[in-house]
Amino acid sequence: MASQLFKVRPVDIPYSVTMLLDGKHISSQHVECFPYMYWPGGGPCAPLNMYFMDIAYLTTGQSLKTIASELSHLVRYCGTKNVPISALQDANIFELSTQLQNEKCCIRISERARNDNTVRAILSRTIRFLLWYQDNFFSAAATPLIGEINLSPQIIIKRLKGQTHTGHRPEFYYTHRAMPTPESREPKRPIALPIIEAIEQCVDSLSDSDAQPVGFVQRYRNRPELLSAHLEYMRNRRHFMIWLMKRTGLRPSEMVEIDVKKHRDILHSKIILIPTKKRRRERAPLRSFPITLKDATVFQRYLIARTRYCSALECAGQDAASSDALFLSVDGTAVKKSSLERDFSRLVTAAGFHDVQTCFSMFRHRFITYEVIVHLKEFMTLSGKTSQLMTHTDYESILKRVSVKTGHGSVKSLWHYIDLAWEEINVWGGVDKAIERLHAADRLHDELLNLKRELETMKRSTATAKLIGTITGKIAQIINSGKQDIERGSDF
Repeated sequence: MASQLFKVRPVDIPYSVTMLLDGKHISSQHVECFPYMYWPGGGPCAPLNMYFMDIAYLTTGQSLKTIASELSHLVRYCGTKNVPISALQDANIFELSTQLQNEKCCIRISERARNDNTVRAILSRTIRFLLWYQDNFFSAAATPLIGEINLSPQIIIKRLKGQTHTGHRPEFYYTHRAMPTPESREPKRPIALPIIEAIEQCVDSLSDSDAQPVGFVQRYRNRPELLSAHLEYMRNRRHFMIWLMKRTGLRPSEMVEIDVKKHRDILHSKIILIPTKKRRRERAPLRSFPITLKDATVFQRYLIARTRYCSALECAGQDAASSDALFLSVDGTAVKKSSLERDFSRLVTAAGFHDVQTCFSMFRHRFITYEVIVHLKEFMTLSGKTSQLMTHTDYESILKRVSVKTGHGSVKSLWHYIDLAWEEINVWGGVDKAIERLHAADRLHDELLNLKRELETMKRSTATAKLIGTITGKIAQIINSGKQDIERGSDF
């Protein structure tokens, strides 16, 4: 497939003008990621750019970029086939659908580039754009570009009624005969602990200088100390990234926007301030996520590693732009969400999970499921109710408490976690402290891994007796701490 057909830039879009005594006052919407679409030949695609301008007020964050990515397939098709948008016919939609289904993955050529559900999403977006195009560029007397069969349009679609929620107006959507049959997929499950452990072990092996590509190492041939600093920071960043996903279940887009300056005193505040995304606000509101002192120590340990890497860059003469982002790239600038996702995909592949569904969102599923379990157990203990006596109101009150931590604006999207929670509880049987033990095991595992890393970085000249004494003392502390966690239950 050819290069991307759109470029993303920040823009300010004016949406109203108010006349006051001191003159005109123009109100604007700032869109950080506004896409500019181009035809394959290089010229600007005016209809698409006008469409983005028209719907910008309905979107936030990366939404416009996602829409542009979906519509770029239509633009590429029209450009390469030399078919104007206004001249599209049913046959063109069928041909576009066939192309989307037959295209092969550029990395694994034996696999498809996208599944049938993705093809359906692209065609659904295409239909919505064509309906907008018709409303804005077609006269009422002209043959309709798109519509239901009774209108005799160029492109025949069908309007269907979607699922109706209590208290909400019914939603409608459109389908086309060229859409493939939707795939029935199992919903994403919480990520399994063995997978997490394998990925964490892989982090350490990938941080070894011998595991780096020759070309990458050659870049540091005159600065070996900077290479060591880079590998050490990447190891710390990856471990902390996984810990943060396990501990808070935050969205990746929230993770990359956490401000370091607000967490300088994390050991005292014991609160993580997380920007809450998907709220259709220009500035993401912060939610306070309370943590334990042990968790704050983990957070502080990463901040020290981050500061150490910034100092190494400065000593090497790399004047990187100052960034308040929690995660840094190789040159010290803020890491983008897409970069963290690619890095995690590399870890998953290196850990050997080629055919296992593993992604950031599964950490979020894991966190939410366990939070619901904790609150379910607490509610039933205090109320004396059993699973058979739980009511809709009871579940809703539980989900509202969970949503405070997860940043959900509505509990409706959390309802399926009730079923997941009951499944997990049944797996644990009648053990009342199952979740508390799980969190304690998480912390114990993290501390043991950290001890392993500390031992690997110790100088070999350390006296044997002193080394054994250090190891024995630390293991005793970790085990005692783990026992206390299990005995008294979770602190959160």
